[in-house]
Amino acid sequence: MISNNRQLQILEILTEKGNVTVEELADRFKVSKMTIRRDLEKLHENNLLQRTHGGALMNRVLLQEMAYNDKREENAEIKQCITKKAVTFIEKNKIIYLDAGTTTYELALKLPTEGLTVITNDIRISTHLMLTNNIVLFLGGLIGKETGSVTDAYAQDMLKGFNIDIAFLGTSSVDNDMNMCTPDINRMKIKKIAFEAAEKSVLLVDSSKFFSKSLYKIFNINDFDVVISDFDIQTVPNFTLKSSTEYINVKCEKKVD
Repeated sequence: MISNNRQLQILEILTEKGNVTVEELADRFKVSKMTIRRDLEKLHENNLLQRTHGGALMNRVLLQEMAYNDKREENAEIKQCITKKAVTFIEKNKIIYLDAGTTTYELALKLPTEGLTVITNDIRISTHLMLTNNIVLFLGGLIGKETGSVTDAYAQDMLKGFNIDIAFLGTSSVDNDMNMCTPDINRMKIKKIAFEAAEKSVLLVDSSKFFSKSLYKIFNINDFDVVISDFDIQTVPNFTLKSSTEYINVKCEKKVD
């Protein structure tokens, strides 16, 4: 969707500043205003920014994943709080599914070293857990270079063959209607399969993911048995949490340098 490096840099500037003008971009990149307008129109067509008179505003649409190491470092203290609570739901001799992601990886680090059967599509999670005495099942398929996970048809078919006691899922974003979202269709499919195969579903999501949409909607927060987050769901206008969903608002403080 991003056709050249200049357009990528424009998005990076927007991420930092929130808004830009055609004039300042033309001056920065030493190109004509017409060239910048074409860049902005292209990005607008792909729903990556919002055009304004004389410039553009940032549109919080997530279409690409952050680099794994950057994602793991982002809100690290909050992810620790979320996973400390999540591990209390895990009982011995249960079959659990750990979705791919940095939050679920932190959960994997907190698991008991024996007595569990763990299914995962995340190669980093499986690499850590193979050193424990737990039974570990890694889904087959093509490993994504950026995410270190498998989500293709092979992985999906394999996951359909399991009975799961509890599935721990992450998400790329949560939109304004409280739907969990992902930018990739195969990630959407494999999350749905895990959700539907599990007796109990738990969503792990930090507050930075809220009010940011990506292409594919998966499930609403109200579809989960448990949601663990540092985000206060009661602050969302026109949204009612169902009684069937246990929403756990963990209190975490980010470290200040």
